[in-house]
Order: sequence, then C-alpha cells, then structure tokens
Amino acid sequence: MKRLAATLALFAACATTPLHAATLETRSYTVEITPLCGERVTDCEQFAYAGTHNRNGSRINLTGKPGMRACPPGCDPTGYQFYKGNVSYFVGSDGWLIVHDGRKTVLRERGTWRN
Repeated sequence: MKRLAATLALFAACATTPLHAATLETRSYTVEITPLCGERVTDCEQFAYAGTHNRNGSRINLTGKPGMRACPPGCDPTGYQFYKGNVSYFVGSDGWLIVHDGRKTVLRERGTWRN
C-alpha cells in the first residue's frame, strides 16, 4: 500500500511539472525553475534552478529533479529538489522555498508563483 501511495504521489509530481519556465518570488529570493527536457516532453526529470537574492543580487544555478518533502496533512508535498554539496534546496509546488544545510534549516519562505 505504501508503494502505491508513493507511486501515485510521484505521478502527481510529474503531472504538475511546468512545461515552460516558472518563477517563484519569496520575500528574499526569486527562483526560476526551467525544465531541461524540451517542450514536447511531459514527464521531464531534469530541471534548472536559477536563484537570485532580491537584496544583493547574488545568484546560484543548479540542476535537479522533481522531488517530495515530508509535510503535515493538507499540504502539497510535491516540488523540485536541488543539491549543492551538503546544501539541499526544495522548491514546493505550493510556493515554499526550503533550504537545508545538512540537518539544519537555513531558509523557509513561502512565495507566489508567476509564469
């Protein structure tokens, strides 16, 4: 049963992936998520992350894939997962930008998507 739930959740994540670039704007960051598979691929597994700090303009570019996060009932666990060394970046379909350095959460901001 757990395997079926995980499969359905992964299917939902793939079904909600953008076919073109989408931008998440939070209080501190602007993040553009772009599929790297071309326009005709509906089950893209590779995405680019271009993040810009809104105050100082510093940028980071990463590649990653669709991902899921643990969250309480009622939240949307789907999104995109990116890594740079020990730092993980999760960009949620529900607008959450969550950054972990190892086990420590260093950023947790909710923003709005614009296309």
